[in-house]
Amino acid sequence: MEELQRAYRSAMSQAQESTAKLTSFAASLDKNKSIDSSAANSSSSAAATYSADQSRLLLARPPRQFVSLWTCSKLCAICFVAGVVVGYTLKRRVRRWASRLLRRLKDD
Repeated sequence: MEELQRAYRSAMSQAQESTAKLTSFAASLDKNKSIDSSAANSSSSAAATYSADQSRLLLARPPRQFVSLWTCSKLCAICFVAGVVVGYTLKRRVRRWASRLLRRLKDD
């Protein structure tokens, strides 16, 4: 369990680092766009700054809340049990269907 928590923490720190890199990259792109847009006419420069503002908003949003490790573990356990139950019932149904089909073929 401790290894899982360490892995989760390292993944979160890597995600925060990559978010910071993306934000700085977006800022540099925004600077380049503003330099290019100053040479263009006013209508196209307004559209460029509007799209740059939109992309900056998408990257600068704070991360959403994450599902806790305990909740994720419970969800995985429930899905696993449900998969096992569905698998066994399907296996029985397929066997019944195949035996009926083979009996019909044998009778004909």
